[in-house]
Amino acid sequence: MKRTFLSLLVILFSVLTSMAFATGAVPNPVEVPDTTDIFHEITDIGKRVRQEVARTGTTPGGKTIQVVQSILTDPPVLLNDTLPKRETAGWLTAPSDSMVWSDSTLLPHSVFRNALDSLYVRKENGTLQLPLYSYDTESMQNLTFRDTIFYSPLFLPMIFTGQILPHNLSLYPIEEEMPETGLLIPAEKTFAPELDHLDFTRAVRRYYYSTYPDRLRYSVVNFDALPSTSDGDELVRETHNPFKELLKVETSFSLEAPGVEGATIDRKYWVTSGQHSFQFSQNRFSENWHKGGTNNLNINSYNALRANYKRNKVKFNNLLEWRLQVFNAPDDTIRHYRIGNDMIRYYGDFGVDAFLKGWSYSMNVEAKSQLFHSYPVNSTKLRSTLLSPLYTTVGVGLKYNFNKPSKKVRHRRFSLDLAISPISLSHRYVMSDSVNVTRYGIPEGEKSLLDFGTTISANFTYNITRYIDWRCRMNYFTPYSKVVAEIENTLNMALSNAFSTTMYLHMRYDDSVPADPKLKYWQFNQTLSFGLTYKW
Repeated sequence: MKRTFLSLLVILFSVLTSMAFATGAVPNPVEVPDTTDIFHEITDIGKRVRQEVARTGTTPGGKTIQVVQSILTDPPVLLNDTLPKRETAGWLTAPSDSMVWSDSTLLPHSVFRNALDSLYVRKENGTLQLPLYSYDTESMQNLTFRDTIFYSPLFLPMIFTGQILPHNLSLYPIEEEMPETGLLIPAEKTFAPELDHLDFTRAVRRYYYSTYPDRLRYSVVNFDALPSTSDGDELVRETHNPFKELLKVETSFSLEAPGVEGATIDRKYWVTSGQHSFQFSQNRFSENWHKGGTNNLNINSYNALRANYKRNKVKFNNLLEWRLQVFNAPDDTIRHYRIGNDMIRYYGDFGVDAFLKGWSYSMNVEAKSQLFHSYPVNSTKLRSTLLSPLYTTVGVGLKYNFNKPSKKVRHRRFSLDLAISPISLSHRYVMSDSVNVTRYGIPEGEKSLLDFGTTISANFTYNITRYIDWRCRMNYFTPYSKVVAEIENTLNMALSNAFSTTMYLHMRYDDSVPADPKLKYWQFNQTLSFGLTYKW
């Protein structure tokens, strides 16, 4: 019985509730309008017109408004124009909501102000009187007429900011962009359109800077601070703004040159450089070494000084080098050491640029000799000494210079100096009477020999890497009855800035001297050493 009674009560309550909703006895829940809807409702002129017609219906005279679109057309304007107009007595008061619409209250076209003023009501300060809604409008009380103006930066006075280069300038190749597929938010609903418009504005300014520089009247240098747009308005003071701590305005930099004292740098025509090395090699064998051997210690020294002059078309290059090799002589019973390679050499060429690039008219001079005495093993007979012999060569002709760095490998460079002297003079001289002159191609009983002929010399350097370089010097002289040629090869491998290993090979061919039973007219000198190297 109780269950049946409860069921009847539930059914009765449901029926009454449905009837109440159907008849509108229960009000609908309060709906808060969306901000976007409010904006469209305010700015939709047609909707505003329809609301006015629905609200007023007919005029007090009983005449219905028939032509509402005339408000939006060109000529007529309603009498109750809400834009304040200056009079002699003072300002007109703002219209109230009691004002009615009438087609008989049209003014002539000469007093037409603004079609929107017939639909909206403005306050005394010129701002729009928004419709009353349930939300709070106190935050919009400080809104002025200037705040409602929309402007484009392109129509403002042009101010030079110094930003000539685009902000997205890159020194790297531009990579192909991947197509935008599968994005959660479309690009047009993000900040992408605003950023594109900002880039367009900057591009227009850069174009104006480069095309019309004479029309720029303002610069950021002329302003101590940003120009103020307030015209007597009260400044809004913010107690706390978190965005100021996160965002900073890009400050402009001064375009004026700093106060740096200028200095005059004189042109330098002389360029000097040098290279010095001190290297050694050592061999030691035990007494029972199966192949035998002789203990030895070799010391090698190389010094080179260069002084080059260049001014306009004139060139003058100078090179002075000295090689010395000293080693112990355990097989020599007369002396404990011997002099191996001893050579001091000077080479200079003077040239003037010729008609072709890289070529020059030149005259070269080469002189070489040695400083110390040299003896054979277990002998006191002098083989060579200072100015015995002395080789001197003078030539006139053309010189070609070529210098090409590598575009693929850093520090790789190839340089070549080729001198062709069709007219050359070669002189051999032996000053000491104790030296056998026939060993150096001078007839017996003579102390010098002079030959006329042709000389071809070449010097090239190949820097393989920063630490490995190969230098080669070739010289060929012929008086058309004999040939004197020599070639020097030096391979330098630097282990660090101070230590290096050097391989040196000097080969010489001279058919004016007596032939050797084994090597005939060939002579060679080879050295492998390790030690210190210094360049400047």
